[in-house]
Amino acid sequence: MAEFELVIKGGLIVSDDQVILTDLAINGEQIAAVGNDLDGNETIDATGLLVLPGGIDPHVHLQMPTPSNVTSDDWSTGSLAAACGGTTTVIDFVEPLAGQSMQEALLLRKMEADGNTLIDYALHMTIADVSDETLSQISEMIAAGVSSFKSYTTYTGLKLTYEELSIVMKAIASAGGLCMVHAEDDGIIREATKKLVDEGKITPQWFPLSRPAESELEAVERCIEMARASNVHLYVVHLSTSRAIDAIFIARNEQVSVMGETCPQYLILDQTQMLEADAITAAGLVCSPPLRDPSEKQLIWNAIKEGKIQSIGSDHCSFRLVPLKEKGLHDFRKVPGGLPGIELRYPMLYSQGVLDNKMSLQDWVNICSTQPAKIFGLYPQKGSLKIGSDADIVLFNPKKNFLVSQKTLHENVDYSPYNTMVLTGYPEMTIAKGKKLIENGKLSAPQHRGRFLHCSLPNFL
Repeated sequence: MAEFELVIKGGLIVSDDQVILTDLAINGEQIAAVGNDLDGNETIDATGLLVLPGGIDPHVHLQMPTPSNVTSDDWSTGSLAAACGGTTTVIDFVEPLAGQSMQEALLLRKMEADGNTLIDYALHMTIADVSDETLSQISEMIAAGVSSFKSYTTYTGLKLTYEELSIVMKAIASAGGLCMVHAEDDGIIREATKKLVDEGKITPQWFPLSRPAESELEAVERCIEMARASNVHLYVVHLSTSRAIDAIFIARNEQVSVMGETCPQYLILDQTQMLEADAITAAGLVCSPPLRDPSEKQLIWNAIKEGKIQSIGSDHCSFRLVPLKEKGLHDFRKVPGGLPGIELRYPMLYSQGVLDNKMSLQDWVNICSTQPAKIFGLYPQKGSLKIGSDADIVLFNPKKNFLVSQKTLHENVDYSPYNTMVLTGYPEMTIAKGKKLIENGKLSAPQHRGRFLHCSLPNFL
């Protein structure tokens, strides 16, 4: 009998620090060996394929309740879509209700996911008030495996003032956790929105102008100063403007413990696709922060190449056009905000990034898998092809053409923002914990279930 249960032979192994043509062996749920001429009870011929660590998507919203809806992808459909696109770990959110403890909210959220998700998951905790009762629970959450805490500078019901956010940062810093912020200045947004409403410009096409770039820069700069004062680890989500990214880069060079995340939509889409569209198409592209001026796309690609961005999350927040997005055809304030993207994040960044020489193979894997795992305390269990790491592995065909459409995707929505794009490069197989989960876009291990991951304190870069 061979020493190893499963051997992937002859593939080009790509990690954050090397690209090497060799074999990889799996025993049980873990990687057992990397080297030449390995023999297994079962062999996969990976000739011509890239062998990657499974993607880590640090920012998704599955089965997320909103004041009027629930996101269209639940844990089952969302995790299937993620796995088909090469993502083997997602980090979602817990949003406690008024009067609900973090512990109770966490347990209920895990009950929703457990038994329904095909891949492993972790959770961030939302903090929407600064009561002593709330802040005293942070250490308890860290002990329970939730080490990151998200707050918002906008949105009714979630918004904290800058003064309140400063209090939250100090509490998180004291406990040793990581503070995530949705950073858009609420005052600037309110003023811009009022101007559009007064001018009668309230169909979805006008939405990008309601949240101007200045709102992101103002909020990011203020968050940086609060992080500097509190010594908290700060992670700013879904950055959409190059000026905000540059502000974070400058602060990092000044030894402020801050990191930035962007999303594929800000690299591939822009606001002209909304301003020039019909109302339903524009409604499908409503997200916050909004799509930006076309010039921003290249500037953000440049920032990635220059090491100014530490992580790329999908911010997958899916709502079907009918009946959900269409509720705001005559008033963008009624459109539920968010885009689907969990399935395409990893391959789209290969096709639009690596093949266009905007990033190297190693940088692609690093920013989509390894660095998110490190930031949220999951490395080297996740985001790694090292011996002893979980056998979450993607066999990626760099030459496979993939036409994006609702019919070719597994997300539970009736459209794709990237419809008709042709990608070069797509996963052929996704292995989760040593099990062949997805083969050529089909679920091959329907009984496999993911588990909740305990995030340790930030392994900060």
